Amino acid sequence: MHVVFAHHEPIDPGRARWSAIVRSLAAVAELAEVTWFTPDSVERVQAYASEQLALKLPGGLRLQTLPSLHKRMGLTLNGVFFRAFLKALERARADVLWLRSDKLAAHAAHKSVSVPLVYEAHLLGELWARDRGDTGRKADRLRQLEADIYAHAAGVAAITQGLLDEIRDRFGFKGHGAVVPSAVDTAVFRPVYEPDGRTVVWVGTLQFWKGLTTLLQAIALAPELRLRVIGGGKPEAESALRAEIARLGVGERVELTGHVAQKDIPLRVKGACCAVHPLPPEHSISARFTSPLKIFEYMAMGLPIVAADVPSVREVLADGVNARLYEGGNANALAAALKDVVGNPALGRQLSAASSNAAPEFTYRRRAEKLLELFSTL
Repeated sequence: MHVVFAHHEPIDPGRARWSAIVRSLAAVAELAEVTWFTPDSVERVQAYASEQLALKLPGGLRLQTLPSLHKRMGLTLNGVFFRAFLKALERARADVLWLRSDKLAAHAAHKSVSVPLVYEAHLLGELWARDRGDTGRKADRLRQLEADIYAHAAGVAAITQGLLDEIRDRFGFKGHGAVVPSAVDTAVFRPVYEPDGRTVVWVGTLQFWKGLTTLLQAIALAPELRLRVIGGGKPEAESALRAEIARLGVGERVELTGHVAQKDIPLRVKGACCAVHPLPPEHSISARFTSPLKIFEYMAMGLPIVAADVPSVREVLADGVNARLYEGGNANALAAALKDVVGNPALGRQLSAASSNAAPEFTYRRRAEKLLELFSTL
């Protein structure tokens, strides 16, 4: 089987999705022939894989750089890459076209490409736009864009069951579908549970739907705890975070590391008593549609997990089994859950063991197998 993957954006090390894209491509390429159309040079892709992910790309992954004009005068001229992509696809003799860019997938749909298209869905654009406070007009445009994708796609790989169900209900999608959650590289993320009795960690990119405000409020309610925030974001997001820390008066108990290469995260979480995933319930992406990389990384590192009790989390975690779940958005409930896990070493060890035991079900190898199972049905 020859799989073609394409993405019109260059790699951005500050965005978590790139680690998932590159690791997924590498894992699929261990099992099938894969061609990746990218605006990046081969050297830049290889450097990112090595320096950020500690990953050597397999021989089955063929990189092909296509022409692109990106961020010229503040604009992204997607048409240059899109035209080159269609020409390259004609020559590729692909069995399956695998895309996760909604813009590129919609373009392929409009051009009625002959190769079976599998769209990897991570959210619903219309609801994401409303979560961000975008205009109704923009939300409507995204709904139409996605309608075009699902009218043409032969298959959909959705990261949660809730997302796949919503796609079928909202767009009437009747094609092949599979739930293909996020994954973890267990060669990089290994057990590191050595609790210091007071530190909790949060890992991720600073975004409004990650629940950091609730987490900081919970830390303010639990003066015996310290928080380590591992990850960065846009300057305005970092400024807002620092302002909230100052407002709550928890600056002496909160450590901000900034962006950390994915391969170095295990070194930064040492000493943590638990890891926190405080998704707010009011946003569609956090409550129903996300399959967070960080949950699987926490599991592989054997960290006890305290997470919001929302549907997307319940597809992977169960309260008292492999995590401690609390009422999402409730700072008091989060503070109580954190104190419960940090203050109860026996519970911490129980949750740590359960996390480690479940991690092998969510490796990139398993993700690749699920994708190839879907591809083979086409």
